Amino acid sequence: MAAPASPSLLAGLLELSRDGILIADAGFRLLELNAVAADLAGLDPAGARGLAIEAFGAAAALPVPAVRQALAETGRWQGSSAGGQAVRALRIDEGAERRYLFVLSAAPAAPVEVDPLTELPTRAPLIERLDRAVARARADNRLVAVICLDIDRFKAVNDQYGHPTGDHLLRKVAGRLRGILRADDTLARVAEPGAPARPGDTVARVGGDEFVILANALPNMDAVEDILARILALTAQPCEVDGRLLGVSTSLGVTVYPLDAADTETLLRHADQAMYEAKQDGRGRYNLFDAARDQRVQSRRHVVGRLRQALRDDELELHFQPKVNLRQGRMVGLEALLRWRHPERGLVMPGEFLPQVEHDDLIVEIGTWVIRRALAQMAAWRAAGLDLAVSVNVAARQLLADGFLAALHACLAEFPDLARDRLELEILESSALENTARVRQVMEACGGLGIGFALDDFGTGYASLTYLKEIPAEVLKIDQSFVRHILDDGDDLALVEGVIGLASAFRRQVVAEGVESAEQGVLLMRLGCDVVQGYGIARPMPAERVPGWLAEFRPDPQWARWADARWEMVDFPLLVAQYDHLKWVRELAGHLDGGELGLRADELSDHHRCRFGHWYYGQGMARYGDLPEFRALEGVHREVHRLGPEIAGLQAGGRNAEARRRLGELFRLKDRILEQLALLQAVVARRLPG
Repeated sequence: MAAPASPSLLAGLLELSRDGILIADAGFRLLELNAVAADLAGLDPAGARGLAIEAFGAAAALPVPAVRQALAETGRWQGSSAGGQAVRALRIDEGAERRYLFVLSAAPAAPVEVDPLTELPTRAPLIERLDRAVARARADNRLVAVICLDIDRFKAVNDQYGHPTGDHLLRKVAGRLRGILRADDTLARVAEPGAPARPGDTVARVGGDEFVILANALPNMDAVEDILARILALTAQPCEVDGRLLGVSTSLGVTVYPLDAADTETLLRHADQAMYEAKQDGRGRYNLFDAARDQRVQSRRHVVGRLRQALRDDELELHFQPKVNLRQGRMVGLEALLRWRHPERGLVMPGEFLPQVEHDDLIVEIGTWVIRRALAQMAAWRAAGLDLAVSVNVAARQLLADGFLAALHACLAEFPDLARDRLELEILESSALENTARVRQVMEACGGLGIGFALDDFGTGYASLTYLKEIPAEVLKIDQSFVRHILDDGDDLALVEGVIGLASAFRRQVVAEGVESAEQGVLLMRLGCDVVQGYGIARPMPAERVPGWLAEFRPDPQWARWADARWEMVDFPLLVAQYDHLKWVRELAGHLDGGELGLRADELSDHHRCRFGHWYYGQGMARYGDLPEFRALEGVHREVHRLGPEIAGLQAGGRNAEARRRLGELFRLKDRILEQLALLQAVVARRLPG
């Protein structure tokens, strides 16, 4: 056996060759390249070694994904660079080692018009014909279909039977595709029997086992689908090659101009992209390029790239929103919330960018940055004499990542003086449901470090009681979408009461998000939820403003009035009735200010038909009908429903000033009902044990 070429001989060949030569390893990383290749691609020879082939491909404008695919399946590829140089690539296997050899002609190659193997047009004439077809389509208001076709599992044919058999199969498939063109003279007439021939329909071989079919002047998408079905059916028939009957299937990708109003090169790339997606979906099928989806994908890629740069350039920052214990009248912690200080757009909220990266590994990097930055801020506050607990949000991808616990350990190690129980991690209920066993494992490991968990947006993820039992989160956070309307929506009020009851049953703490008024806070206290956050307490603020806010914070006096009330003493249906009555009065008052009257005619006039009336003559009568405090409500409630329609009638008749005067009477009746309900509540509370 001849000895292999020595390193010095190889170096000499690289130096003397007039062609550009590159050698890449099995992972497509550059091992060697000569000066000619470096000059053609604009690379530094020394600095290029070790780079991925994409670095060269970007400089020379080579379709790297297609090159990789062809080398994997057929072991060879040929094409041209941006400068017109002919490029040939070859896969070389020597024992256990694999190498890839790329040769670039030093001078631009003359375009090859016809593929010598299949006698089909090549890429250059295809592009010229596609240019003409697009121009005609604009004038004729017709469609042009660009169809990319790839033979499924072609590499297996080459590997099992050899390249001659593979070449023979390519010629067979090319012949079938030419046959489609010959049927009724044009592809267009497959969908339009009897139509005149339209020149310009083309089948071309663009490399390896990849073909492009250009179908001209199509009237509608039905015609496109007919052509695709015909191609799939014809190419799926077994091929007799060298005495063997080979089963064949193809994958098609199609884009349609002007639905995809791209330039010629982009149309080809979109069809190629759709073809690869068809392969991933199971082969033997076609996939239509979705321009709108592609735009979304490109937008997401842009956001991911720009956000990665923002992370490097320190454009991200944390704001902090206080959490307050209403019953104690003091702040008990803060939630760290991510913001992007965009150089052009200013402060960008996380809802605009985090959803774009939640399925990208970048979310893991950002999440680690948030934990580290929150710990650093906690340490800074501690040095200034403030021992503040902080909770941070953790994405599902970050929590379930293999390196999450190691990254958390590393962050904690940077701040050894901080008490670890001052850090809390918040996870979405929906993410906890994705992989309950793994989530529980991670949470228990964090619990061993002293770090607690909160289940965020509780109530939105359809968790069952089994999940609640299995997820060891100490805190349930009621989603703000339920809290926002508890004063007006009986269903939301019932849901919040149910969540608080669940939290008590499972011995969990509960926090309400989205509190916007002192009245909401009072109601939450009466229901048994003491810890809240929301704009009614404080908006998220930069870290430097937290000490000043804390020094100036004063609890609302309404909270103190209910500080001694026990939630288990609350009769919930009675409480709901009270807030239903308040909502009725607010609806009528809002109508006088120009709003729509949200009450039905019977709810307005009939004291039996409003929500308070349903309770009074239903559950209320059954439970408290023997109490004088309860019976005293009926007369006042009747007066409310006598006065309400009168006020609405005055408003409808344009007598607004008189309507507003009578509204004062309605408010006094409202207060009498609330006072009577308070008396009833006191009697009910005395009935309860303890």
